Amino acid sequence: MSELAVHFVRHGESIGNEFDRSGEPRPDDWDRLSDLGWEQARELGRRLEGHDLELIVASTMTRAQETAQGIAEVLELPIDTDPDLHEFRQSDAFYASMPPVADLGMLHWMPDAPRDHAEPGAESFDDVVARVHRARRRLEERVGARMVVVSHFNFLHFFLGDVLFGAEFGPHHLLPLHRAGHANTGITIFEKRERLLDGFDLSGWSLTTWNDQAHL
Repeated sequence: MSELAVHFVRHGESIGNEFDRSGEPRPDDWDRLSDLGWEQARELGRRLEGHDLELIVASTMTRAQETAQGIAEVLELPIDTDPDLHEFRQSDAFYASMPPVADLGMLHWMPDAPRDHAEPGAESFDDVVARVHRARRRLEERVGARMVVVSHFNFLHFFLGDVLFGAEFGPHHLLPLHRAGHANTGITIFEKRERLLDGFDLSGWSLTTWNDQAHL
């Protein structure tokens, strides 16, 4: 098994994050980085200096693309885009409630729902897991490349659940998984490698670092 190490990062603070904290309605450009978000992205680039990274892969969302640009300003790396790294698509009712109403969010309805259920406009659990698998396969095709991957809060938790629980990963795991917080531009490292521990074969994907915030 060839080894693969992927530095996943959450995007920098977005204008939407900023307005959600204040309780104000989001402006039209809510998906862009705030001034703080740009600072976080550049500081993240400086934090990753010396890691011999070769490529940035980012979600299609503006806040992820701009975070990738901030990192690239420091590390001078090329940027690629993966269509499956985007944030969880919430329901139409959730987005209509901006600032968001927690009772309309995924964590309210999904944990007790069938895997293929989705509120109107939202993704189902199975939809997101399928995205995780597609993104993971494309990462595996880049074995040997050292990457930083810019994604999103909920996507990272689904990726974590898939790594930890494999085929047993289900909606009931979501609330416990989300007790593991993740800051804007926090660094999470997943590795795919051969690994034996006390006689057990734990080869495959594993979690090495979760939410490193030393640069913040």
